[in-house]
Amino acid sequence: MHIRPLLALGLLGLGNLALAEDSTLTPVRINGSVSDSLAAELPIGTVVLTRADLDEMPATTLSDVLDSVAGVQTSRFYGISGTTASIDLQGFGATANQNTLILLNGQRLSPIDTSSPDLAAIPLVAIERIEVLPGAGAALYGNGAVGGVINIITRQNYRNSAGLKAVGGSYATTGGSAYASGKGDRVGGALALNSLSSDGYRDNNEIRQHNAFADLRYQGDGMSAYLSAGGSHQEQGLPGGRTISASQNQYQDDPTGTNTPFDDAEQDNYWVMPGLSVQLPGHNALTLDFSRRHQTQDYRYVSLASQGKTTVDSYSVAPKLNGQLATGPVVHNWTLGFDLHDYDYQSRASFGDRDLDQTERAWYLHNLMALGSHWSVSAGARRLDSTLSGDGMRNEQDGEMYEGGVRYTIDGGLAFFAGAQRSVRIANVDELSPFNPPIDPQTGHTYTAGASWAQGRQHSTLTFWRAQIGNEIVYDPITGTNRNLDDDTRHQGISLNSRWKLDKDLALTINGSVQQARFDGGSYDRNDVPLVPESTLQLIADWQALPWLSAQIAHRYVGARYYDGDLANSQDKLDSYRTTDLQLTTRYRALYLQAGVYNLEGNHFADYGSYSSFSGNTSLYPLPDRHYLVTLGMEL
Repeated sequence: MHIRPLLALGLLGLGNLALAEDSTLTPVRINGSVSDSLAAELPIGTVVLTRADLDEMPATTLSDVLDSVAGVQTSRFYGISGTTASIDLQGFGATANQNTLILLNGQRLSPIDTSSPDLAAIPLVAIERIEVLPGAGAALYGNGAVGGVINIITRQNYRNSAGLKAVGGSYATTGGSAYASGKGDRVGGALALNSLSSDGYRDNNEIRQHNAFADLRYQGDGMSAYLSAGGSHQEQGLPGGRTISASQNQYQDDPTGTNTPFDDAEQDNYWVMPGLSVQLPGHNALTLDFSRRHQTQDYRYVSLASQGKTTVDSYSVAPKLNGQLATGPVVHNWTLGFDLHDYDYQSRASFGDRDLDQTERAWYLHNLMALGSHWSVSAGARRLDSTLSGDGMRNEQDGEMYEGGVRYTIDGGLAFFAGAQRSVRIANVDELSPFNPPIDPQTGHTYTAGASWAQGRQHSTLTFWRAQIGNEIVYDPITGTNRNLDDDTRHQGISLNSRWKLDKDLALTINGSVQQARFDGGSYDRNDVPLVPESTLQLIADWQALPWLSAQIAHRYVGARYYDGDLANSQDKLDSYRTTDLQLTTRYRALYLQAGVYNLEGNHFADYGSYSSFSGNTSLYPLPDRHYLVTLGMEL
């Protein structure tokens, strides 16, 4: 589809749905790269975690927070820091990183290779809210939004405040953080610093991590300017998995050991995201967002006599024009945008060097239409062109993405919704390597329906989804290459995210999902996709026991699933597991003391395991047993 049919969708929208029965126009807000009400108004099962929600969770990392959302599964691999965590939305297993699009303030955070996004570089204290868009976001945000989108939004509305804390706990864990924010008549900003050092649960499991985040915002008459920046340095041991074979079971007999005592990795990452929004005549606004990211990864696999260094420099420019337009009784909240992403990828490795440049260009349009006070309809489309060049190769791919839906809101906060999207995933630089056969773009058709309810801080969202994925890009353990599957895969399920305020001092969160991901045809017909659990459950209770004492307890259940690499489903499943985390916080004026015990029952478990059809062995990555963290802090 070319741009002329796209324009036939009409002027399309990303504005705020704050409209009365008479379709009165409201001014377009120009608060940066994201709208503070768009996600909740889209006809999808959006889950929004607010700042208050984050404060009431016994979570120590961003990956822990995301793992609390029904329909999202996190694999941590190495433990407490979340540095290599993989985020899976709607059940894609080993390819989760490539099928779940992670954004920071509406800008792409997902990398262009098969590595995980650097979630540990974003301190929790810097986050204002998190928006999870299951089975949606392809037209709005583009390549890779197959299972959906997770948009992490940093704080934008500041007050004069400051905080300082020191942390200590199990496995020689020490750390600390500090933040300060301020706001004047027109200027506001914040600075946050964070540091963590831990020997980890296992041998060669140490982590040294340092993060910095800064944000500056200016609000003028009819315009706003903003600059977000961050950086991180990480050093990490790589203990590998614990082998289970006919002659040994290292996972049971020696879970804290390692077969790779000298493997390690180091990573440096920084990003700068400036932007400008200008109010135009009428109910229109022009937004210009820019992004510059630099990431360097050094790895040393002594166990494999291999080492290497990867450097990725990325640039993006994302102008968009949005506003409101009335056509009779219908109010259109429209957006017309263009995204340009350029990646310079360099790899120096024992098995060879690679120098690649990837450019992605996309036009998109979206419309959120208000039909009175009860009905809203959305429609959007995106055209993507991608060019990968270097190492004597040139690969050009393109794709078209669509999404749309309808929402009916009943007085009292109850709404029903239904939506559909066509997504596209372009193969990344690892998948388009000379070692793999030619790979076509992956396409998906996803359908969602459900209901949501909100009243004050109480909210619930029930979502049904079904997706058919064609040309899915997977790693084939038989051939040892990435390739397109000849037949489709099918993903379907139901998720419930619900928070209830039982009384003024007690809140309960109940999040759960039941899902199924299967191959639909071919040699693996009706087999389950590995690493996708059939069910998950998260229970969180937040109790203000006394004016000076609060308690949070969280219980997590993850069902059994097949090992990574076991496409034939020939092995026993990776065991289900349960964990419970308890956190107590006592406050005296500006001071607070927080004590947490995690994996309270001391369960022996792993959230990732792999199977080798060549050796017949399985390998598990055990996660920490019962451990403790104590925090002493001050907030002004």
